Amino acid sequence: MDNLKALKKQLKEDIITYDCIDYVDEDGKIIEYVEVTMVDKIIDVPMSLKEVNIGLLVNRIIELGLYK
Repeated sequence: MDNLKALKKQLKEDIITYDCIDYVDEDGKIIEYVEVTMVDKIIDVPMSLKEVNIGLLVNRIIELGLYK
């Protein structure tokens, strides 16, 4: 559990900014994701844009295994 807390803390420190992006693809499907700019990389996090905050974003990044 302490490892998870440490991981979340480090991830929050590494995030510089994030942008909510949505668009309609060629099939008419709405695509939603958050583009996260980190200290050393940029990652796209697929998630609902209804509610986005740093805590939810960090949890989703960990859930999807996007942060190593």
